[in-house]
Amino acid sequence: MTSTTWSAPAERLDAETARRAILGQHERIRTLLRNAHSIADASLDGRAPAPDSVASAIGDIRTTMEVHLAFEEKVLLPILRDDLPVGPQRAERLVDEHTRQRSLLATLHREACAHPELPVLAAKLSNLAEWLLADMAEEEQSLLRADVVRDDIVTVDQSDG
Repeated sequence: MTSTTWSAPAERLDAETARRAILGQHERIRTLLRNAHSIADASLDGRAPAPDSVASAIGDIRTTMEVHLAFEEKVLLPILRDDLPVGPQRAERLVDEHTRQRSLLATLHREACAHPELPVLAAKLSNLAEWLLADMAEEEQSLLRADVVRDDIVTVDQSDG
């Protein structure tokens, strides 16, 4: 069995290894997001662990998600693009979703860096954590299933004979 880390592998992973690696990352990200949500709640209640704790949590989420999104793209996109006829559409939706996530994370991180003291950041952090948790759950239900991410590509014979 191949040991995968958070860095994108140099070679293509088989579908099951890719799925397991991504699901494992999701579990770690869930822990990060739950902790960030707790920081946001504490800050909203006036009990922030430190003045920059909300901004720091936003930075941690952005960094983690950037690495995770790059990993997903490296291991999932080739598998999806080879799975005709619907795989390429799934791949394109994944890329679009990742683009939206990166944009939102970058915007929120810039705001946190510029104004870490803003009370509204805690509410934004809470919403970010909830959104990413929901997005991972949806991704797991619709995309990260063995019947979707698989190596047994179906080839359609289009010959006339």
